[in-house]
Amino acid sequence: MQPNYQDDKKKEFGFTRKHFDLLRQKAKAYSGIHVTDDKYEMYYARLAKRLRLLKLNSFNEYLSLIDKDPEEFIDFINAITTNVTSFDREAHHFEYLKERIKANEIHSLSIWSAGCSSGEEPYSIIVNLYELARQHKIPFKLVGTDLDTNVLARAANGVYDVKAIEKYSKETKKHYFLRGVGSNSGKCRVKKPYRELVQFKQLNLINNWRFDKPFDVIFCRNVMIYFENDMKHQILKKYAEHLVPGGLLFLGHSESISKTNSDFDNVGKTIYRKRRK
Repeated sequence: MQPNYQDDKKKEFGFTRKHFDLLRQKAKAYSGIHVTDDKYEMYYARLAKRLRLLKLNSFNEYLSLIDKDPEEFIDFINAITTNVTSFDREAHHFEYLKERIKANEIHSLSIWSAGCSSGEEPYSIIVNLYELARQHKIPFKLVGTDLDTNVLARAANGVYDVKAIEKYSKETKKHYFLRGVGSNSGKCRVKKPYRELVQFKQLNLINNWRFDKPFDVIFCRNVMIYFENDMKHQILKKYAEHLVPGGLLFLGHSESISKTNSDFDNVGKTIYRKRRK
């Protein structure tokens, strides 16, 4: 359904198609994220909060501000970035890795969580794989990156609602998490030794990024859906460059790699292995 751009007269701040187009063009130029027409109301709702906070009177003022203030531009990107995640999301990926570890098919676990959001994915990786890797004497390294600096700060802090980990057993909760008391009642926090296993840092996937060493595994789940095909192909090519031969790439449930892709073979549900050449 197309947004009704005439509704801007009823809003606290006038918001026109021109405002929306300029803002999403700026976001795409920076992040590569393709924003469709149906995100019009989402853009208004999230950015109106910025206008109120900054005591601005119009979106014209806001557009002028983000052009000249690099810090506010980052706050703009953070505001319009969508972060939906949870613990043990798409758990079949973890089960696949567990099976490969138990079968002695994996000898190193250098893992990149690309688009790690507020940290549930990298901490899920730890909960599912760290002890097993330790038992099998497999080196374990974990990097988490995201475009949004706000969610990265939350990820590094490792604090979540207790409900977020309710699917875990009592033993798992006790092993990996601290339960909040007093003013922190209803919260939990990943224990410090496990927080310190993850190196969190900001990374823009469309920039000319490069890591010093290739990874054994890359998780990039529910990220590619935000890019157009040309950008997807470019990112997949760079992922292939940053995986060891036979390395694994995990995508989200609605994402896939074309059978014509020469870098990856499909080895399971949204699981891809880099070809050995």
